[in-house]
Amino acid sequence: MDASTPTSQDVDMILTTDDNQIPVEPPARLAARICRKSSARRKSSASSSRRSSLSSSSALSSHGGPNSTHIAQHLRRASIIESRKARLADRAAHAEQVRLRAAAAKASQRVSYSEEKTLAAQAAREKLLADIAARCEEEVRRAKKVAEETKEKKAAELVRLKEEMAEKFAEAARRKFIYQQGMRRPRTTSLAAVEEKKAAPAVLNRPNRNYAAKVIQRTWRKYRSRQIMQAFAALGLDLAHARALPFEELTSLLSVEPTMAVTASILRHLGVIEDPQEDSGAVRVFLSAYIILAHPIQALSHGGNDPQEQELMSKAGAVLEAFEAHIHSLASSPGRANAASRKDTLLFAFNDFTSTFHAWKSQDLGVLIDIMVNSFVNLDLILQATKHDQDGYVAQDYLDAVRQEQIRLLARLKRLAGPEQAISRVRSAVRKARKQRAAAKPQNNEEQVPRASTPANDGLAATKGAPLTPPATPQPYRGDAEVKGSSFADSLGQIMTVLPSNREIAHEILINGSFEVQQRPWTDARKDLMESMRSSMRASMRDGSTEVIARWTHAMAVLIREKLMNLVSRRHPLYDKIDGFLDPALISQQCRNGMFSYSAFFQTISGLIAQICSPGRDEMVRAFTANATSDTIDRLFELINIIDLMTLDHINFQFRLAAQSVLERGHEHEIASFERDLQEGVHALERTKQWWTDARSNTTSSNRSGSVIYARGLTDLVLRNSHLWSNDVPETVQLDRIRLLKLRARVFHMIATASILLTTKIRLRRNRESLWTKDAERLMSLDLLTSDGHRIVSLLESSHMMPDSTKEGLSNFVGRVLPPAVAAAQNADTAEQDQQDASHGQITSDPSAVEREKTNPDDVFSEQIASFMLKSLREHVFGRLSASGTAERVRTTTGAAEVLARVGMPEFLEEVNRLVDELERIRAVDLKAHGRWYDQIAAETS
Repeated sequence: MDASTPTSQDVDMILTTDDNQIPVEPPARLAARICRKSSARRKSSASSSRRSSLSSSSALSSHGGPNSTHIAQHLRRASIIESRKARLADRAAHAEQVRLRAAAAKASQRVSYSEEKTLAAQAAREKLLADIAARCEEEVRRAKKVAEETKEKKAAELVRLKEEMAEKFAEAARRKFIYQQGMRRPRTTSLAAVEEKKAAPAVLNRPNRNYAAKVIQRTWRKYRSRQIMQAFAALGLDLAHARALPFEELTSLLSVEPTMAVTASILRHLGVIEDPQEDSGAVRVFLSAYIILAHPIQALSHGGNDPQEQELMSKAGAVLEAFEAHIHSLASSPGRANAASRKDTLLFAFNDFTSTFHAWKSQDLGVLIDIMVNSFVNLDLILQATKHDQDGYVAQDYLDAVRQEQIRLLARLKRLAGPEQAISRVRSAVRKARKQRAAAKPQNNEEQVPRASTPANDGLAATKGAPLTPPATPQPYRGDAEVKGSSFADSLGQIMTVLPSNREIAHEILINGSFEVQQRPWTDARKDLMESMRSSMRASMRDGSTEVIARWTHAMAVLIREKLMNLVSRRHPLYDKIDGFLDPALISQQCRNGMFSYSAFFQTISGLIAQICSPGRDEMVRAFTANATSDTIDRLFELINIIDLMTLDHINFQFRLAAQSVLERGHEHEIASFERDLQEGVHALERTKQWWTDARSNTTSSNRSGSVIYARGLTDLVLRNSHLWSNDVPETVQLDRIRLLKLRARVFHMIATASILLTTKIRLRRNRESLWTKDAERLMSLDLLTSDGHRIVSLLESSHMMPDSTKEGLSNFVGRVLPPAVAAAQNADTAEQDQQDASHGQITSDPSAVEREKTNPDDVFSEQIASFMLKSLREHVFGRLSASGTAERVRTTTGAAEVLARVGMPEFLEEVNRLVDELERIRAVDLKAHGRWYDQIAAETS
């Protein structure tokens, strides 16, 4: 570069005043230090470059003068200021855009984050509440279990302490008796053997006052003893006489004050008790031995079949045997040593019986209290049913007796359960019974007991020696002029309720002692018959001749007369009045002469039946009397319906009187009927043999006794997971076929409900052993023939919140598990309807003839959970039915709750207990009636 050429770095140096001065360059070593390299210099921006150019230009143009220098500086300053303003404006606009974008992003994120946080918090809260509820439920269940175990332990400890105290008291009484009976002589010097032989006989002293007093006292004691013996003998109280008396008469005889006083006197005389006033409880315990031995079925809860009750009966027999033996020994005046030994035996037997009696009473106290509370409730229901009666004067007759009995029951309840608890239980039971009675009153009024239709003594005497025979429909009265109307009377009689056969009635009473015949619903055939008869009668009354009207009226009068005459005895005041008013010949003559009035007839007949019908039918009779505007034919059929209900009430009343006789002798009638059917070829034992063989092959246990095989066969009939055809039912239990089908339908309903509840618990992650009792009750109360799966799911959803996915899965499961239960219910209903059709048509029903067409064979569970539950329930029921000893029976019964909880059915303990009880009754009646045929089959197949 030329040294004379000015550069941008030398502008300041050129602007000096000395124009001719030559710039001097520094030495190389200083230039290297001072001058910077171009790469180390800061890169200039556009504005700086522009400033540099301006400064350069201004520097170059500054040689022109001062004015040019000022303009250049002003322009450079203005340019710098404008560039800075533009730069700041761009930066402010960019910052505003960034701020707006950040605000928008922040606002949108805050909204989404808030919703997500709310949902997450709600889910966490629900999960936490569910965990807390599960833990609390588990803690409550554990606490209840501990409380129940503690209560049972305390009860067992109390029973053990009572038994120990009773044993201690018995031992103390024995030692006291031995100590009192010991004859101790005063200490004297014994004589030598030789001197004793030489001793002179004692000389009798003259009687003095002390000796006379002893003689008088001995005579008085003998007289008093003879009086006590004679007073007790006058009662005629021995075991044979007690067994001959009915239970009510024996109870009343032993509970009266004279019997208690005489028994207390003789027990004190025999040394059994010391003070009759303080030991009145011991007297009642002693008298209870007669009731226990004479009537064990009424006195004991299990009828003497329980081992503890059998032990109590043996101890009662021992004490009565010792008592009667000791009385006979005193009457025959034996030696003192023999009397002392018999007295010791009596005392030991009485103490042993007392201990056993109190142990049984402490164990059976709850059952006794329940029975007494139910008796009190039944008495209250009798008063409620008869308190408004004015026609038959029942309220006045029953009020005093029922009140006295209630007072006696309440006093006994207070002694057994305590005053407060007794009154509380009685009040709650009476309140509940009255509510149920008020709820059931529109459908079924009060207890149907006829008003003094037949004297009680005549009814009892008739049922003691004769077999049970329901009152049959008598043949109508037929005079010479009334033979033509017999067909009309027969037609009218067909609309009455058809009674079962004697064999069926006896069997039902054996199964259920309180069996009653109910007015059955009409079948289609009966409906058609009644409609045609109603139309025929209406047409005959409207368009027929006088002869046709007279025949219809005569037939109606014959039917009503015969039915009413069966409801009253000949000694009843209304017998002659009914006989005279409903004279068929007189009514026929009045109809032919046009003098018969239906309104007067209905008014008179309503007054008659109001005096003989049961109190529960009073409202119906009053409605019939007040309804005087209806058609004559409608009123006639309404009257026949009332008479039909009165006949059923009378028959049920006779059944209650004959129930005890049937329970004792009913199996003999079944044995004779079954044997007659075998001889006549009505049926054979092929199905029974096949059933027994299948049960034997299905019994896998080592114990293959007859009772175990029977329990397996009976259990498989009801709880099998295959269709139950009529050919699968043995001939011996043919009378229970409908009952077995109903039990099977109930079991399938229970299994379906339990599987639905278990699936719901699993889907909702609940404890499978938790009790959903309310849900189980609501589902079991549904009628499967009219319900569907949506209703079941809605019922569960109403008490347990569930998401839509869970609800959909549960609905699908219900659709798979519900049809088998519905099919089982349909089969039971169809079989019962066919049996009713056959009984109404008076034909012998053959179930296998139409079974293939009407039954639904789809009553089989294919779902795994339901199949497992049914199999587990079948094994549990079989274990309870096949329990041989007392310990095993108690173990299976007490462990039922645990077994059902493991299976997933903790809510159905009561249902299973009822099922086992029903099967136990069926087995007891069947084995008692057909035991010898089962023994024969077992011998043939062994």
